[in-house]
Amino acid sequence: MNITVFCASADKIEQGYFDAARSLGEGIAQRLWNLIYGGTNCGLMRIVAEATLAGGGKVTGIIPRCIAERGVASRSVTELVVVEEMKERKQLMREQADAFIALPGGWGTLEEITEVITLKQLGIHQKPIVFVNTGGFYESFWKFMEQAAEKGFVSGAYQGLYQVVRTSEEALEYIAGYEPRMVCPKYS
Repeated sequence: MNITVFCASADKIEQGYFDAARSLGEGIAQRLWNLIYGGTNCGLMRIVAEATLAGGGKVTGIIPRCIAERGVASRSVTELVVVEEMKERKQLMREQADAFIALPGGWGTLEEITEVITLKQLGIHQKPIVFVNTGGFYESFWKFMEQAAEKGFVSGAYQGLYQVVRTSEEALEYIAGYEPRMVCPKYS
């Protein structure tokens, strides 16, 4: 199984986030699953990749040329795919994924995970999507989404598009037991 992980490339963050990324990588390797990630040697990206590799797992990094040219592409992964632009990176990460996990991150992480939620909402895929809410990181985001739903911007028909968990182990357990359920596609 290929697990696409979206997460921070930031290095100046609290240790607990690194611990969660390490735990996720170890769990992916223990299950003999493969990691697909953004291909850098920075932040949580580096930690989840290193932990997967250290556990004997396979890691595919997919990185756009503009980022690789900055010298931050990982050279220790099983496979490094350099693409021309972000759009191609995201498409390959989605196509190769059997499941998606979001660890804490910034704009890129949020953009990537919300895109796969939107595509699931549109009925384009039925893959599991999981947020690991390390230390309550995503709590403000959920409050924003609750407000959007209360004001009518997000339909209650799309509940269940993703799962929110506290730990990496819970995320992997959710994926292992995942059974797709039919979501009423938007605009049908």
